[in-house]
Amino acid sequence: MTKLLSANFLRLRKTTLLWAALGVCVGLGALAAFGEFRVQLSMTSDMSTPGAAQYKSLLEGRFFEYAAFIGILAAAFISLFLGTEYSDGAIRNKVAVGHSRLSIYFAGLITGFAASLLCMAGYMLSCLAVGAPLLGWFTKPASLLLWAIFGSVVMLATFCAIFTFVAMNCSRKATSVVICLLGVFVLLIVTVVIDGRLNAPEFIQGYEMSFNGQVVNTVPEPNPRYLRGTERAVYQFLYDLLPTGQSLQYTMLNFTEPGKLIGLSGLVCAVFTGAGAALFRRKDLK
Repeated sequence: MTKLLSANFLRLRKTTLLWAALGVCVGLGALAAFGEFRVQLSMTSDMSTPGAAQYKSLLEGRFFEYAAFIGILAAAFISLFLGTEYSDGAIRNKVAVGHSRLSIYFAGLITGFAASLLCMAGYMLSCLAVGAPLLGWFTKPASLLLWAIFGSVVMLATFCAIFTFVAMNCSRKATSVVICLLGVFVLLIVTVVIDGRLNAPEFIQGYEMSFNGQVVNTVPEPNPRYLRGTERAVYQFLYDLLPTGQSLQYTMLNFTEPGKLIGLSGLVCAVFTGAGAALFRRKDLK
């Protein structure tokens, strides 16, 4: 596998797509921090805005935004990078010279993860370099920040395992690109729906019109969309299981059981890696 990884990383360094993706992440990190600084300036300069005097931008508010889009970037990069190996016949050549299919599969997985991790690091370093001087240092506990960073790395590994599963078992590059990108957007939509249900209020405030046309409040009524009992537990489990659900939680630093999230990510990563490698061993490469 060492030779395969060396060849993959050599090709990776010469891939324009990687440097373009890295440049986008670095630019987004800088823009996110500077954009938050501009919001703080506008809020503090306009004292007529409610809460302007108490408003303060925080670095962590933008630092973890990479978790929201890194899955989309990994889907595009991995499907294109590994899909090119099929279209160029590189995978058949690797098998022909004696490399095992398992080595080829895991070399592709490691390469995709390393490239995606580099892009993630580019965003973080850029946001930190621009944001720390303008917004100050982090205010959240160090343990929470470290859990979020480590958890998002494991979440990224899960994304990469899923996309490698598709790209290494789909002979057509265009098809694998469509499946990966469409799949991640579908998961994002499902996550938004689940998040909306989980955050639905338990009670809703009723309103009614009085004789003189004034709107008056009535007694709060139970919200029929509020999740309770087993149904809420199922929604919460799906929210924690889906990598897009975890990405939303890490972006907002809104999680209470980081060990559970990391464990679920590890489980999904192991399942897709094992299934993908098993299918690739039986795949007809002709």
